[in-house]
Amino acid sequence: MKLIKHILITTALVSAATLTAAPTLAAEKLSMATSWGGGPPLESWAKGFANTVKDLTAGEVEIEVFTAGTLGSPLKVAETVKNGVAEAGNTFIGYEYGLDKTTVLFAGRPGGLNAEQMIHWLNQGGGLEMWREYRLETAGVVGLPCAYVPREGGMFSKRKVQSIKDFDGLKLRTAGAWSEISADLGVSTVVTPGAEVYQALERGVVDAVEWSALSLNQSSGFHKIAPYIVLPGFHQSTVIIECSFNKEAWDKLSDQNQRLIEAAAYINAHRVYEETGNNDADAYAFFKDAGTEFVVVDDEVLNKVQELTVAWEDKTAAEAGSWFQKVLDHQRAFQARWANAHEYRDSKPSR
Repeated sequence: MKLIKHILITTALVSAATLTAAPTLAAEKLSMATSWGGGPPLESWAKGFANTVKDLTAGEVEIEVFTAGTLGSPLKVAETVKNGVAEAGNTFIGYEYGLDKTTVLFAGRPGGLNAEQMIHWLNQGGGLEMWREYRLETAGVVGLPCAYVPREGGMFSKRKVQSIKDFDGLKLRTAGAWSEISADLGVSTVVTPGAEVYQALERGVVDAVEWSALSLNQSSGFHKIAPYIVLPGFHQSTVIIECSFNKEAWDKLSDQNQRLIEAAAYINAHRVYEETGNNDADAYAFFKDAGTEFVVVDDEVLNKVQELTVAWEDKTAAEAGSWFQKVLDHQRAFQARWANAHEYRDSKPSR
């Protein structure tokens, strides 16, 4: 919370001057590797952040955004940034699940903090400080959450999935913790970056896909080849996108521009959250009009997923080491404080 206050105070003191004055220094030009082939993730999450950075720094920092695979693997953006192939990155760090399972505690997972809780935890509950420390120590990058996405929209599926038995034998594109937890339901999983999800479904590599919010599913066109949308999005209670920076490149920036980039991440994150929530409402109506069949899973599925998720958390905490246990305990304590939030605000307990 102290970091957020510092960011906002710095922005208030500096932005008026920087927005009205012409740049006095040559622009610091940074390249950004991403996991995105196009659409809202590239245009809104990555380029939206880059544009905000340019505006707040009055052009002193310019970030050129590259599509997935142009600068390194779209599933290994942090590695690309750490090694200096790109000075900055934009990705879902849950793609690094195979390297470090702690990533999904920050990026979003089944049974975790919902979007509202996660935003509060990051900005008021000490989560942002943990994120920064964790990413610098384990990935060697300066990490900033720079896009908040609401609960994902469930699965688009070529076959109807409603009961527990319907999951058995399902071939699913997914990522992060759900790729492991869902195996206990008999699901066979394939992990692909966002840019390759449609092709996996179209070519029959998978029977179903889960990827991001309803509005992003609309722009991806999944409904053209999958007649069912399976709700709710229990596999991903929220999604947090990271903007990362090479440590050496970050240290070359002035203190003022570092603070303004942090402010840009905060501003962009909230803009994306509001934008996505608004667009999701339109997407829901679009899919209804398009004739997509909405399938709500049985309660036994939700109860089983919750049971499997808690078992996965406890097992992983015992195996993965100090960071996973540290973050999990911190989030569980925060979540417990919100256990009765549905009684006094427009919120429901996360599942």
